[in-house]
Amino acid sequence: MQELLLNQSATASPIAGTTPFPLLSREGVRAYRRALFQKKVLDQCASSPFPGTLVLRDAEKQSNFIKDFWTHPETMRIMCEAMGVPLDVIMPTEIGHTNIQVEGATVSDMTKNLNIEPTAEKVELTVEERAYDPLKDVSTIIPWHYDSYPYVCVLMLSETEGMIGGETYIKKGDGTAKKVEGPRIGHAVMLQGGEVEHLAARAKGVKERISTITSYRSGVPTVYDSSYMTNVRPYANLNSLYPEWTQYRLRKLRDEITHYLNKVEKEPELALDQVALEKLVTEQADYLQRTSRQMIAPKEHRRILKAYGSAAYYDAPKIWRTVQSLPEFGEFASSADKNRVWMPESVYWMDLKSSNEAIRLGRPLKATMGNFIWDKERQYYMGDELLRQGLNELFLDWLGTSGLWDIYHKLA
Repeated sequence: MQELLLNQSATASPIAGTTPFPLLSREGVRAYRRALFQKKVLDQCASSPFPGTLVLRDAEKQSNFIKDFWTHPETMRIMCEAMGVPLDVIMPTEIGHTNIQVEGATVSDMTKNLNIEPTAEKVELTVEERAYDPLKDVSTIIPWHYDSYPYVCVLMLSETEGMIGGETYIKKGDGTAKKVEGPRIGHAVMLQGGEVEHLAARAKGVKERISTITSYRSGVPTVYDSSYMTNVRPYANLNSLYPEWTQYRLRKLRDEITHYLNKVEKEPELALDQVALEKLVTEQADYLQRTSRQMIAPKEHRRILKAYGSAAYYDAPKIWRTVQSLPEFGEFASSADKNRVWMPESVYWMDLKSSNEAIRLGRPLKATMGNFIWDKERQYYMGDELLRQGLNELFLDWLGTSGLWDIYHKLA
C-alpha cells in the first residue's frame, strides 16, 4: 500500500497485491475445468452480466471438488501466507466465482465453446488491437471498481501466451495506474480488492480467458470488515446469498463480542472502561445495521432493475455526478427530501438524519469505499446517503421519484 501511495485503512495487511505464484499443476487445471464445466454447474450457475462475459456463481454447491479445493487447509495456508494475515473465506457463495471471456453472443453460445482442455489457439490481431491500451478502453472486462470484499485470490485457468491485455491495473494514490503482472495458467495472484481501486483489462489475441476468484476477510478480531454486496446483488441468487451473508456477519459479530468478553474475564477491571465498552457497542450496532441494510428485498430489487436496467445500476455514481450539474438539481433534490416523496416510512430517513448529524459534528462516516468525509458546501441529500451505503437500486428509485431521472434520461 505504501509503495502505491495509498493510505492503509483499518485492515490487517499492508499488502495491496502479490506477484503471481503457482497454485495448480497442469493436471490440476484440467481437473478444475472438468469440475467447472459439468452440465449441472453450467445449467445452474451461468449468467452473462456484461456483453461477451460469462459468469459462473455458486459452483461450490454443485461441485465438491471446487468446494474442497478452496477450503482445504493447505490452500488456506497458502492464501494466508501470501497476504501475511489470517484469512477466512467470506461465505460459500463466494467460493470459485468464475469470469469467462469466450466467443458467443448468448449464455448458450458461450457455454458451447467451453472445453476441458485449455486452448492454445490464437486470434489474429489488427494493428489497432496490438496497440490496445486498456486504460483508454471503455469495454474493459470489468471497469474501475472496488471489490465487494476485502481480499480476493484470482486463479488463471487459461493459456496466456500471446495474450494482449488481461492484466489488472491498480489506481495509485497520485491518480496514475500501476499494472499488476497477470498470472499465467495454473498461477494465482492475491489482491486487497476492497481497499484498492482497480480494473480488469479485456484480453485480446486468445480464444478464451477464464479466471476463478475466491473472496476472503480477515480472521483477526477487531479488524474492520469492509464487505458489502453492491457489486454482486444484480447477478446473485439473493435467496441463496442473503442467508449466507446473515450467517457470516453474525459469526463476525459473535467473534468480536467473544474477543472482548475474553479480555474482560482475564482483566475484570476492563469492564469499568466505559469508553471501550461504548466503542464496542457502537461499532457492532453499526455493523449489524449495515448487515441488514445491504439486504434489499428481492422483489424490490427486481422491480427497480427492470425499470432502470443493470447498466444504470453500475453507473449510479457517474449518473449522480452528472445529475448534480443540472440546473434543476438543488430544487428537485431539496423538494424530494423535504416532502419525503420517496418511501416516506423508510428507515433510510433515520439514516439520513444520523448522517447529517455526523457531518455537522465533523465525524467521518463508513461507506462502501472506506471512510466518507463530506466536503461539499451543498446540502447532503438522500441520493448521497443511498450511494454511501452502496444501495444503487434504491438510489435509482429515489432519483426517479424525485423527477431528476427523467431530466437526466432526456439528456442521455
